[in-house]
Amino acid sequence: MTQEHSRSIKYIGIDPGKSGGIAVISGDCIEVKKCPETVHDMALLFALTMQETPPSCTLVMIEKVWARPHDGRASVFTIAGNYGQWQGIVASHEIKPHYVTPQVWMKAMGCPPKLKKQVRKNYLKAMAKEMYPNLSKKMTLATADAMLIADYAKNILDNTK
Repeated sequence: MTQEHSRSIKYIGIDPGKSGGIAVISGDCIEVKKCPETVHDMALLFALTMQETPPSCTLVMIEKVWARPHDGRASVFTIAGNYGQWQGIVASHEIKPHYVTPQVWMKAMGCPPKLKKQVRKNYLKAMAKEMYPNLSKKMTLATADAMLIADYAKNILDNTK
């Protein structure tokens, strides 16, 4: 892949949790949005994100999530619902998403292992704000992971050239 082609790739990071978000890196344009409440709004947001970008110029990275033994039934249903909805939305645009576990992308970003959840979330939010200072006001606990996942996707592709 040439350097020119790499710049035309749209990198989309999705944190599929109910309190997750979607982030886009496309050339000089970088955006983050909180996950909408409804699947209709999720699909609309993704369509607006894609605009006229062909699937061959798009890399979508979705955080691979699963239920944990301590999760309640309702939260498991919500996590699985959003995860599946994002998969369907991405597939409807003829894009094959890539998946990454939280452990893999967080390690690659330099997040210390075994932090308590709230400490880890705040650490990642601060990291995302530092990496993308122009988005500092839009970077929240809901959008920081998605931004870092998009950055991880871009770095993976850039490092395979």
